[in-house]
Amino acid sequence: MKYLGYVEMGDDTHASSVVLPDFKGCYSAVDNEQDLNKSVQEAVELHFEGEDFDLPTPLSLSAVESSSDFDYKGVWMWFDIDTDKISTKLKRINITIPANILNKLDTLASHQHISRSGMVRQLVENL
Repeated sequence: MKYLGYVEMGDDTHASSVVLPDFKGCYSAVDNEQDLNKSVQEAVELHFEGEDFDLPTPLSLSAVESSSDFDYKGVWMWFDIDTDKISTKLKRINITIPANILNKLDTLASHQHISRSGMVRQLVENL
């Protein structure tokens, strides 16, 4: 999903920085502008880590341009955020699986020193 970022380009002594208005308090900085996309993705993932809120709907360019928060020198850029890598609000579910599969799941989780739910998340994320 594409989200806007406000970018101030760096120079020989200053890093380039990105502020992401859709994710209040989320920003990133890099020395090499080729690393901007990767850095923004990592910043958003960290922004959601351990939090319990929903993924925001992207703001429009006109909505963010009219904000007084961004009246300094910089440019707007669109960043393609892989939202599948973002941990958002937790949801409790019930599932039914055979006992032998549940035993395997519990054994895997025990060896990783994580919960059953954590093991399921890890397995699905690694697909």
